[in-house]
Amino acid sequence: MIKNKIKIGLDFHGVINQSPEYFSKFSQSVKKWGYELHVITGGPKSVIEEYLQQYNIYYTNIFTIIDFYDALGKVEHLPDGKFKVPDELWDSAKGEYCQKHRIDIHIDDSLRYAQWFKTPFCHYNAQTQKCRLGEDITINFVSDTDDVLAQIDNILKNMSFMP
Repeated sequence: MIKNKIKIGLDFHGVINQSPEYFSKFSQSVKKWGYELHVITGGPKSVIEEYLQQYNIYYTNIFTIIDFYDALGKVEHLPDGKFKVPDELWDSAKGEYCQKHRIDIHIDDSLRYAQWFKTPFCHYNAQTQKCRLGEDITINFVSDTDDVLAQIDNILKNMSFMP
């Protein structure tokens, strides 16, 4: 359908898990269009994978902050079963992943991560199911999924973002 392969980053908590039926359809459109869908979230990966399979949500890759830093030995496991990752590492992980993997746009409900992004960051509101990219651009995630992908493609073609 579209010539350029777009890589979309999509948060799990607060985005996918708020509208799994919609994002299942969205993910199938992403697959049909030949785009990539990277689920980028806190984790853990095994829990996220199980949920995505349950709702038939297609993805290219899953990146979880907890698993990434655990593999690097940077997670402090507490006696009560909780864990601790330094805030700056946690907050910057999604933005660094997107830059490293050349993600074209990331959709997330938490503005706390936005300052770490060079990739276009679309702030998602689960109540309205709309995503704001900057001051003037809104993507409506209740629209037909092909229309949403066409809008994303058009936005990326017409804006000067420096990943």
